Amino acid sequence: MDLVSIVGLVGSILSLVSNIPQLWKVRNINSTNDLHSYSITMHIFSAAVWSAYGFLSKAYILCVESGVVAFIYFLILIAIIRDRCCISKTSDDNTLQKNLTNV
Repeated sequence: MDLVSIVGLVGSILSLVSNIPQLWKVRNINSTNDLHSYSITMHIFSAAVWSAYGFLSKAYILCVESGVVAFIYFLILIAIIRDRCCISKTSDDNTLQKNLTNV
């Protein structure tokens, strides 16, 4: 392995590992209140474009790493959507419950 491959491998590992704590955090319901779906969506597209670039330039380390990062951000986006749906459903149920008790 040459120096360029080693640097690419280390960068890929660091990029993957840096996203794992966020993924671990969002596994719980209502844990994504401080995350914005637009920035996560931009991260997904950015990682997908880097993955395509890595594939087209035959930099397969970049291709695989960026693909995995895009998948991790996709899982985080799914958690955001889950929490937004649960919050709105819960607030709708609470509103319905209050209206029923006022009758």
